[in-house]
This record gives sequence, structure tokens and C-alpha cells, in this order.
Amino acid sequence: MELAIGFEHYHVFARAKNNRFNTSTEGNITLHLIPKIINRSAIFVFSSFYLLFIIKKYKITHLLAQSSIHGGVAAAVASQIFKIPLMTEIHGEEYFRFLKKDSLKNKALAKIIDFTFKRSAKIRSLNRLMTAKLNTAGYSQNIVEIPNRVNLSVFTRKKENFEIGNMVKITSVGRFVKEKNYLQLITNLHQANINFHLTLIGGGLLKPGYMEYIATNGLQDSVTLIDWVDQRNLIDTIIASDIYIQYSISEGMPRTIVEAMALQMPIITTNVGSILGVIKDMNNGLVLSDFSVNELSAAISWLKNNASGAVIAKNAFNDVKEKYEWNKVFEIYRNELLNMHCS
Repeated sequence: MELAIGFEHYHVFARAKNNRFNTSTEGNITLHLIPKIINRSAIFVFSSFYLLFIIKKYKITHLLAQSSIHGGVAAAVASQIFKIPLMTEIHGEEYFRFLKKDSLKNKALAKIIDFTFKRSAKIRSLNRLMTAKLNTAGYSQNIVEIPNRVNLSVFTRKKENFEIGNMVKITSVGRFVKEKNYLQLITNLHQANINFHLTLIGGGLLKPGYMEYIATNGLQDSVTLIDWVDQRNLIDTIIASDIYIQYSISEGMPRTIVEAMALQMPIITTNVGSILGVIKDMNNGLVLSDFSVNELSAAISWLKNNASGAVIAKNAFNDVKEKYEWNKVFEIYRNELLNMHCS
């Protein structure tokens, strides 16, 4: 919790995995866990109002909400009652889907988001594209751009050899969930009739489906599924690959892309969410226009046969140093928090 640096006290408020209240302190950080009540996270919209008790007891002076819905509503109410400033963050593309108001459910959720945003001293955007989406949705005031950050003291190594051999080695990091679109990635690579090895790192509920397709099509030597790996081996695995790929059908702005940029990896990504706020096609990565086999195959072929792939990877690394380096972004983040005033 690097944001706690320099604060006398830093309080984290969240749901527990069980039905018990729990408070623990380490250094200047106190973690407050409240009962989960039920498994569905939607209950936190209501249970998070326990936050008012925490604020009063510990004399909280600034609020940071990672969701405008789950916890954000309670934080917005608390901000008005106690006259303390609130910053609300956006981390997922689903919020912009809600703001389209194209169904009764989304209209209701959009009202909740609007309630929180209008009571926030600042709204955190991750990049220029996300800011543009907020503007389109009717929010142009109090937006601050604070991008995802990457710690170059952790990601110390860089890819230096960009020559791709007969077998193309591809890696992606992310949970095995529908949004990551990994089954289609495996299928498309298989149908592209290229010699490939794909490593997927993340684990998740869809793993059995991936394994079934792999077994049915005899791809055991072509696809490796890894549930978890430590940081050192993660970096080694990515750098040993030829290409880092993000094949998602829905995203906000994944930190994993910025981390791959820090490792100076050639990157292929789909055009979803706010990724184009960071990746510029043919500049610091390759952006796919669709999810077809031909589009994916063409991008891989271009990197394999074009020396400019190394230039693109180096541009990505330079972008990280300039825009996403941990300490630079941390200072922006912290200063925006300290310098906000109650709306």
C-alpha cells in the first residue's frame, strides 16, 4: 500500500471472506473488514454504509473509492455528511456500458454512478481515451488522469533478442474468464495453421473448457496453462516469449499491458476498452481490428518477418519510462489526493 507513505494513518475498508468483523493494523495501515453477508458483491452497495461509523470513529479526512457503485455510494454520502473530499476511480469498462443506459438495469446503475460522480471532488481516469469516454457520458469536470504504473525496480529486465524462430512463442497474463477471450485465442491460433506455443498465466473457472479443447485437438504440446507463478518466473516466462498478447473482448486498461511494455515486449492487442489510450498501432504495439483468424495471423507474421517489431517494443519501453514509471505516477496520485477539496 504505497499510497500510505507519508500519511499518519491509512485505512482500508472492504468485505471479508466470512461473516465476521475484523480490524487489523500494521504500521500506519489499518484494515477494516465487514461481514460478506452473502456471496454476491452487490450487497456491498448497502453494507458499505458501515463506513460512516469508521469515518466518525477514526476522524478520516480524505476518501478514495475504487468503484462508483460498490462502496462509492456510501463514500459519496459520507463525503457530504462529514464534509470531506472524495476521489472516485474507474477500473473497468463495465461502467461505460452502464452509462449507455440501454436497459432498465443500466439506467438504474447509471443513476448510482451519477450520484457518486457528482459528489466526488475528483474522478480518476486511467488515460486520455477513458477521459474522452467520460466526457461523452457528460462528465467533464474534476477529471484527473492518473495512469496505471509499473515498478521498474521490479521489472528490471528487458527483452533484447527480437528474432522469432520457426515456432512462435506467445504469452498472456490474466484470469481464465470470459472477458479475456482465451478459448477463442487458442482456437484461432490452432486454425491459423502456424507453429506456435501459447502460455496462459492466471488460472480461473474456465480452465476445464480450455483443457477440453486442448485435449480434443491434440494441442498438449502447443498450449501451457499456469494457475500462478511468482514474480521472477513470470518475468522470465514473458521475456522468453516472442510476443505478449492481450486478446480480450472487454477491458478497462489492464496493468499487464503496461508491465509487458516495461519488459520491452512486442505486443499484440485487441481494440477494446481503453487500451488505445496507451497502445498506438504500429508505434508501441500492434492493434487488431477484429477477432478473425486472418487478422491474428497477419499480425504474428508481421512481427516475425519485420525488423520494425524491435522498434515498436523499444518505443513501448520508452513510453513506460516517460509516462508510467512507478515513482512518477505515485507522486501525481498522492498529490491529487492531498490537494482535493470537498465538492
